[in-house]
Amino acid sequence: MPEGPLVRKFHRLVSPFVGQQVVKTGGSSKKLQPASLQSLWLQDTQVHGKKLFLRFDLDEEMGPPGSSPTPEPPQKEVQKEGAADPKQVGEPSGQKTLDGSSQSAELVPQGEDDSEYLERDAPAGDAGRWLRVSFGLFGSIWVNDFSRAKKANKRGDWRDPSPRLVLHFSGGGFLAFYNCQLSWSSSPVVTPTCDILSEKFHRGQALEALGQAQPVCYTLLDQRYFSGLGNIIKNEALYRAGIHPLSLGSVLSASRREVLVDHVVEFSTAWLQGKFQGRPQHTQVYQKEQCPAGHQVMKEAFGPEDGLQRLTWWCPQCQPQLSEEPEQCQFSEGAGGAPHGTLPLGEPDV
Repeated sequence: MPEGPLVRKFHRLVSPFVGQQVVKTGGSSKKLQPASLQSLWLQDTQVHGKKLFLRFDLDEEMGPPGSSPTPEPPQKEVQKEGAADPKQVGEPSGQKTLDGSSQSAELVPQGEDDSEYLERDAPAGDAGRWLRVSFGLFGSIWVNDFSRAKKANKRGDWRDPSPRLVLHFSGGGFLAFYNCQLSWSSSPVVTPTCDILSEKFHRGQALEALGQAQPVCYTLLDQRYFSGLGNIIKNEALYRAGIHPLSLGSVLSASRREVLVDHVVEFSTAWLQGKFQGRPQHTQVYQKEQCPAGHQVMKEAFGPEDGLQRLTWWCPQCQPQLSEEPEQCQFSEGAGGAPHGTLPLGEPDV
């Protein structure tokens, strides 16, 4: 599933088309009629968490200045080292598009998160229309090219994937959207305080949420507090912090929660910088058989009884299970040398 860093990469791919008119449309979407975008002007694009928003207007005039702020850059200046493929940015290692390719083993199918009501038509009487793009599990955007089948499907066909939406622009280029949920919105849903890649990310709010009496792996995927955080970031941050995924947040010391939030932000920012520089993503526990210390990695689906079950990778030795007693505020070394609070007396920190 595309997470915050990858969606911001999609945002960068789409941005050069701002200011151009849609001259031709296509695609297989039934929820949104591609022809409804014919002759509209792409005037702005924003990214919030895992959602991409594209503003279309009836004429070439821009909306009110400052009405559509662009997303914040990563925390550190990024120098261009290598050029990423300008045509398409797909899923991280091991994850490919749904149609015509292999699926990742990260999800236990029990419905889709990010499922929303999709409107058929743009809001009536609204000259400024925002197209909301949700990438679901295998969504992607291709620029000036189409996705090709990488292997035969179950019927033995080498049929190329069918894009949900294709937009040809007056500048001569085009965008192809695959496996995306598309819907009209009157305005972007903007909550920068919960966006893990925003300079306005509210650490205090995130820390308070992590203190709930539920497994921290549930809370990390709650987009109300950690918008843009997905299964890869969840697994990697927990491993680096030395925290078992089923540890209750109410049991963790304040210092352990601080360390966990640090790793969420640091890993996400490094991933984003890698995307912009064309560097591959490196994970330590996600979809691994062994952790960097050489221990066997466990894999199991965890999630709320009434929610999505997500496959989770963890090292039982580097991320020991905690008791239900609050931790002491002493420190030891977690996975990868990260400091964390020790377990209550009588339980060894393996």
